[in-house]
Amino acid sequence: MPIYEFQCRSCNYVFELLMMTKEELDEARCPKCQSPEVGKLMSAANISTGAHKNPAPNPNRPSVETRTCQSGSCTYLNLPGHSRD
Repeated sequence: MPIYEFQCRSCNYVFELLMMTKEELDEARCPKCQSPEVGKLMSAANISTGAHKNPAPNPNRPSVETRTCQSGSCTYLNLPGHSRD
């Protein structure tokens, strides 16, 4: 089931929604301010291979972080030289 990440263009709130149909995607609203002015964000895929090794973090390489957020858990893609405002 597709979970999309959005950012409200009115209040900058970032949130996730489970969308089953194209119509639901077209009707997406910000849960904080109810604005229909939302943009879909590019999110990192959450894929598990079963074998995990935890190498030391390297600030010059992309990394993926999963954190707890209001909608459950959020995945962040950290790219070198890019800051998330």
